[in-house]
Amino acid sequence: MRPTVPIDPTPDAILLPGRVLTMDEGPGPAEALAWRAGRIVAVGPRAEVLALRGPGTRVLEAPDACALPGFHDAHLHLTMHGLELDQVPLHEAATLDDGLALVAAAAARQPEGSWILGAGFALQRWGVTALHRRDLDRVAPRHPVLLRSQDHHGAWANSAALALAGVGAATPDPEAGVVVRDADGEPTGMLLETALELVQRAVPQPDGAALARALDAAGRHLASLGVTTVHHMAAEPSAFWRAIASRASGHDGGGPYPLRVWSCIPHADLEHAAAIGLAGGQGGERFVVGGAKFFADGALGSRTAWMQDPYPDGGVGVAVDGPEVLRERYRLAAEAGFAPVTHAIGDAANRAVLDALEATADAWRGARLRPRVEHAQHLDAVDAARIGRLGAVASVQPIHLTFDAPSVRALFPTRSERAYRLRDLLAGGAVLAFGSDTPVASPDVIAGIRAAVTRMGVDGEPLAADQALTVDEALRAYTVGAAYAIGREARSGVLRVGADADVVLLSHDPRAGLDDLAVVATVMGGEVTFDAGGLAG
Repeated sequence: MRPTVPIDPTPDAILLPGRVLTMDEGPGPAEALAWRAGRIVAVGPRAEVLALRGPGTRVLEAPDACALPGFHDAHLHLTMHGLELDQVPLHEAATLDDGLALVAAAAARQPEGSWILGAGFALQRWGVTALHRRDLDRVAPRHPVLLRSQDHHGAWANSAALALAGVGAATPDPEAGVVVRDADGEPTGMLLETALELVQRAVPQPDGAALARALDAAGRHLASLGVTTVHHMAAEPSAFWRAIASRASGHDGGGPYPLRVWSCIPHADLEHAAAIGLAGGQGGERFVVGGAKFFADGALGSRTAWMQDPYPDGGVGVAVDGPEVLRERYRLAAEAGFAPVTHAIGDAANRAVLDALEATADAWRGARLRPRVEHAQHLDAVDAARIGRLGAVASVQPIHLTFDAPSVRALFPTRSERAYRLRDLLAGGAVLAFGSDTPVASPDVIAGIRAAVTRMGVDGEPLAADQALTVDEALRAYTVGAAYAIGREARSGVLRVGADADVVLLSHDPRAGLDDLAVVATVMGGEVTFDAGGLAG
């Protein structure tokens, strides 16, 4: 296909990869692309794009690489990802003893009395049913310790941390939270859902400089994975949100940020946002205000996902923002100009979200908003079809399937087909947007694609293999679908004239196989944000 030539056809750069996957439905294959001032100005045959070269044009050659639109991570917690890069990495611990050894090593490095923070433990992976503060007291007796579970819906604290937070036998459970207690009524150190905030609020908050360092670390890491746009999910303190807005917008003097950020606000702040006229879609090239974030339930790993049928040991999980709250505040969100963006893991939670979206459809459709169901992990067949029929986006993190698969099989052996119904969602007409939920899980996009395609659990067994996607379908969820979810489909997720010059270079065409696939370079807004040696020019 012939390139479209702008008024000033001289590009800043021309990219010559071995292959181009535009993810666009336009006619003909592409061999090269060019950009100027951060936007693509030509996509087409190699010779014709090269003919646009001027004296200042940089020619970037990557003859072995495959170019695609820059990836989106459609669900993450940006500041926490950066902060946790320097915390105790419990996701590396295969056993409880391994985890305690990591905590002991941190205690040996850090000054006495300083907080030890970490995340990534999973009871299922460690083969235990409960944890107790006394184990942490043994390996870190002179440090307060607070460790978040892999799903971040639970935490494990030692006695020093509980004491500093004033949490004891007389502390009542907060709304939608549980302080786990032993037979004597004393806290065990396990905190579920909102109860973990009882201790979190005692942890000294990072200052502005520390937040900037964390955001820079997060930006560098995500760029190295081919990510150019992120959808931030707001479950962080307001100071973190402000730091993201300042850093991504370039208002803090830190130089260009390597990511575009679409950032939600907590739905509890809707009234404040409406009062000052803040609304979704406001912002600039690098930072945009997103939707309003809701939580319909908890998470599977903490047994707080809200299920239609009981867990084997009783209980159906936790409804965080219940059905009445959703129906009332979805309408408020739409009136304020924010799309409802709702965390829903369990099948009961997903049904409640869809019921509330259906009840308020006049409001959000009238405002031309695109509501999102975040996770959409457990769905019965009727609700899998409803998401597409309603016009909601299914924002799913396929990498979660890898570590959830053993729990799904153990907890719901007769209902495992309800988990991660990716094929059914597509068949029902839903737009899929893929992400990671980092720091809950790795933001490695290639690992996420592999999970969606193979559906292989960490136990070596596939989960509902009939729900697997093709590589092309998974790629579209990280590009085209994710861009649609935030209203950027005309500018992002595709390589076409007029789109943002956001490009990822992979070591080979992923459709030929995922083995040994790697990111070799990333370009955002026409600037190289990561290069592992894959670019020459």
